Amino acid sequence: MLSNRDWVINIENAAAKVAAEYGQKVVDSVFCRYDAHSLEDLSPCYYGEVFSDLEQIAND
Repeated sequence: MLSNRDWVINIENAAAKVAAEYGQKVVDSVFCRYDAHSLEDLSPCYYGEVFSDLEQIAND
């Protein structure tokens, strides 16, 4: 099981990939789906879902 710190690192890396490929607005839209503006105000209960969403976008 990943710690919150590991999730944060994974989300940051995935978000950087998505931002580089598709732009920051796409990353922001993922956070928005979970009532957050950024990783800083994202509830830890959504870390897995946000990471999954970002990875799916990055790997498309």
